[in-house]
Order: sequence, then C-alpha cells, then structure tokens
Amino acid sequence: MITLAYVIAALLTVTVFSRIFGDNPLFRVAQYVFVGVSLGLAFVVAYQEVLRPAVVAVVADPLGSAGLLYLVPLALGLLLLPRITRRQGFSWLANIPLAIIFGVGAALAAGGALAGTLIPQVGLAARPVGDLAQIIGAVVLAVATIAVLCSFYFTVQGDNRLGRLVRGSATIGHWVLMLAFGFFFAGAVQTYMAALTERLRFLVDPFL
Repeated sequence: MITLAYVIAALLTVTVFSRIFGDNPLFRVAQYVFVGVSLGLAFVVAYQEVLRPAVVAVVADPLGSAGLLYLVPLALGLLLLPRITRRQGFSWLANIPLAIIFGVGAALAAGGALAGTLIPQVGLAARPVGDLAQIIGAVVLAVATIAVLCSFYFTVQGDNRLGRLVRGSATIGHWVLMLAFGFFFAGAVQTYMAALTERLRFLVDPFL
C-alpha cells in the first residue's frame, strides 16, 4: 500500500540517487533536508534527555547528590558560551571545558585501542596452540604483527644488518597493510551494496 510517508521517502531516495549524474539542486535539497532533520532531532533529544533533566534536578535540589552531579557539567557548558561573543577577555574560559573534552576523549581512545585491539592481539599471539593449523596461524599472526610494526619504525639506520632486516620486514608489513585495507574496502563496498539493494527493493516492492 502506497502512503504519503512512502511517497516522501521514495522521492528523497530518488533525489539522492540523482547524485549519480552529478551535483544538482535536487540532491542539495535532499542533503539540506537530511542535515536539518538530523540537527533538529539531535537538539530535541539533547534538550529532553540531557538539558531539561539536569536543570530540573539542580533547581529541585541544588545541594543534593543529583544536583551536584549535574551542576558540574552545567557549569562547564556555561563556560562555552563566552566563545559566542568572540571577545578575547572572556573567550579563554571556553578552553577549560574544551581541554577536558579533548583530554577525556584522547584517554578513552587510547584506552579503547589498548583494551580492544592491542591487548587482545597480544593475547592471541601468546595463547597456547594445539594442532598444526593453530601453530601456523599463530606464527603468521606474530610475523605479520611484527612486520606491520616495522613499517612504522623510521629511526633505524639502513646501512647495517639490523637496518636491512627492518627495511625488509617493513616491505612485508606494507603488503600486509594493503591486504588489510583491501579487506576493509571490500567490507565497506559490501555494506554499501546491501544498502543500495534495500533502497531499490523499497522503491519497487509496492509495484510488485
């Protein structure tokens, strides 16, 4: 059954597909609609789920646990407002919450990389092996990891035995990186093709 919501969604899908023929006003309209709706939804969610509960908790019980919990982020958020005035006398206050955001973000990124990538990979390389296939897999994983790390090691001299060994390992590491990027690209293309198939089925299913 074709409804008004389906017609609007189908028209937006076709306007996005028009980007295949180059940049055009229809695609820009769909782009602006997507950005506007996304920003509007983000603002409403932030107001309903973050800002409004924080203000209510602080006003209701400013000295309670909930009020004190919300008072700190509210104060940091207010410190961002002087940046709007573009006055150098007070705009430096915005550097305090920005420094906290970047510091916490960098710490979370580093911790996530260690806990989610480096430590599991070291654990897999050091795990006990059993049959021949597991031994070969562990050796390949260890050699590939060392080769990739050597490809980012630029401070060794290239005219001695260690330098030649690192340079040869770096060449292998570059090929390993190319294979990994190829797999990632293939996965991305597969995801895009699945999304394209879903959109095409969305357009033709009501007529079938």
